[in-house]
Amino acid sequence: MEQDRETVRIPIQRTHGCLVASIQVDLDDVLLRQFQHDLLTRIEAARCVGVILELSGVEVMDAHDFESLRRCAEMARIMGARTIMVGLQAGVVAALVDLDANVDGVEATLDLEEAFHLLTEPARAAEAEAPGVERWTSADRGAHDQFRE
Repeated sequence: MEQDRETVRIPIQRTHGCLVASIQVDLDDVLLRQFQHDLLTRIEAARCVGVILELSGVEVMDAHDFESLRRCAEMARIMGARTIMVGLQAGVVAALVDLDANVDGVEATLDLEEAFHLLTEPARAAEAEAPGVERWTSADRGAHDQFRE
């Protein structure tokens, strides 16, 4: 039984402080507009710093659909979330290059692990290097509480 087109949505999950959108369906303008709205709403609500567009299930993509995804990534960036495309198939990449698709500013990796690494490591490094920022462990907090008594 074919699913009603109006109910199809791209699932977006939060994990490791990032939003992961698993795009495993054929893209069209209606779906892409709904995805754009859903993604921006989730970025605002989750206050995440990273978005992963997981595209391994996409076998065919034209330049228009790719441009729509690239624009979603730009919108996410303006909201403070870095976007990485993951799992683009070789045939899709070759077709996009043949079609002269605009790839400016697109970040991509072959797998989710590398994308998570790129999105989460800078935040950890910045947190560890921030001068003058106190980081308390539970032991420190316990010692502090004893001192206050």
